[in-house]
Amino acid sequence: MEYTEQQQVGKPKWLRKLERESWQAELIISGLAIIGSLQLPTLLDQAETYCLLNYDRDTLFICYIAAVYWRILIAGLIVLFIFHFIVRALWIGLVGLNSVYPGGFKPNERFSPHFQKKLREEFGEVDGFIQSLDRLGSGLFGIGFGIAGVFLNFGMLGVLLVFVHGTLVDRGVDPDRLLFYIGLLLSPLLLLSLVSMVLHSERFRDTPFARRYLWPINLWQSRFTYPFARRYITTSLNIVTSYYADSKAFIWYFLLGMLAMIGLGMTSTVSSNNVRFFVDNVYHRMANDSLTLTDSEEEDGVYEGLYYRPQLASAEALARGEFSVWVPLPERELHELYAQCSVAGVERGELERSVYNHLRWQRTLSCAREYLSLSINGQRIEEYDVIMENRTNAAGRQFGVRLYPKRVPLHQGINVVGVVSNYLHDETQQPREAYAVFYQQNRR
Repeated sequence: MEYTEQQQVGKPKWLRKLERESWQAELIISGLAIIGSLQLPTLLDQAETYCLLNYDRDTLFICYIAAVYWRILIAGLIVLFIFHFIVRALWIGLVGLNSVYPGGFKPNERFSPHFQKKLREEFGEVDGFIQSLDRLGSGLFGIGFGIAGVFLNFGMLGVLLVFVHGTLVDRGVDPDRLLFYIGLLLSPLLLLSLVSMVLHSERFRDTPFARRYLWPINLWQSRFTYPFARRYITTSLNIVTSYYADSKAFIWYFLLGMLAMIGLGMTSTVSSNNVRFFVDNVYHRMANDSLTLTDSEEEDGVYEGLYYRPQLASAEALARGEFSVWVPLPERELHELYAQCSVAGVERGELERSVYNHLRWQRTLSCAREYLSLSINGQRIEEYDVIMENRTNAAGRQFGVRLYPKRVPLHQGINVVGVVSNYLHDETQQPREAYAVFYQQNRR
């Protein structure tokens, strides 16, 4: 008797019946999972926007890696659940056909006996095909949640890393030193993974050292790596790997599956409007061409994305001669603004909250004057008033400052407003330039 048959004999009757009818629960859960997973891209967009508005440039690099990782996971889950639903639908359809037309292919006078014989030899095993679809559906469902659990745990660790990194950088910890400390903290896990891999090799797996330490190492690894749903993840993955560990084709199926997930994730990443913002070099050049207005931010007065270039006053205000320009300052720029500011920070001490906030805002405006420079049609504007102003749209609440130049050298036709911030490029050490363009008509 085979091992699987022995397992079945030892199982309670209710469990065997539940396993045979598990497809019903699978379809319900799979349908709900498809609906739920289709909501995840929107939630990820919101999370990416939050990171872009609230973290410094060093933390944003970690956010970028996390965003790509989450997009791979979400794309893989969506495709997996849809594929599982299709497999189960095919299975139900074939079961229904088999019940209506029992016995499979029926001999007839329409086709030649030779053709019908070949047809039955190739496709006549209907019951076996039904069982194959059933196993495929249940396997996809179980292993899908197991792999999703692995990615979810790694993703949650990534989110925690982003939060810790951003918090410590805000408190003055050097980003490069912080990354070194994080790497130092994670190095024991990497070292143990390498040791475990070596001990699993055929040469060392039966040595006394492996017998004593291999299991404790793997147990510690699983507890650290999978803080959520550890028992289900390890059980489901080990069930599958134990059945296919000796199959040479399994590693190729695994690699093809991973490549498919990465391909789907990268497609989702490339099509995202947010991901490009994370890359600092891209952020530098996104708005520095005064001859183009690609990805126009204002369409019928409604814009739902992130602002990355200066925004002029409304057309009505410009027509009245009320010229001003709003400059977005996400956290990546605020971090540099405060770091470079010559005005001392404000200590809370015994100050009332309103007084403390007022002094902080005054310092922010003073720092903004040092950090930003304004030009109109190539002429630098030295005198301008500045106030703080937030803009709120579907992307979130975005902080910035509005500049009111006291001298506005405009002319008829195209006018170019330039704002240079001392947000230095990592390689060239050049400040970030951003432009806004508008058309001025002669006023009668």
